[in-house]
Amino acid sequence: MRRTHIRKSVHDVVSQRLDAPQAFADDQTLQTLGLDKQDIEELMFRLEDEFDLTAFTEEEDRLLKEAVTVNDLSRFLQKIGRH
Repeated sequence: MRRTHIRKSVHDVVSQRLDAPQAFADDQTLQTLGLDKQDIEELMFRLEDEFDLTAFTEEEDRLLKEAVTVNDLSRFLQKIGRH
């Protein structure tokens, strides 16, 4: 998977989840975008489906605890794409 493709897909999915789509940087925090843990979990599952990936439960749990920025979602997909 190419990093640029992952980044674009993450931005697209996050934008669709926002009440009012807006431009944002990779280092934008998910919280400042108005996303909570449930939103992040839904984004994670949607992105896994889009890329036909499956993460181990431990990896998903870790992401939910550690995801702070939009870029964290991209890194998560890159990591599980290497399995």
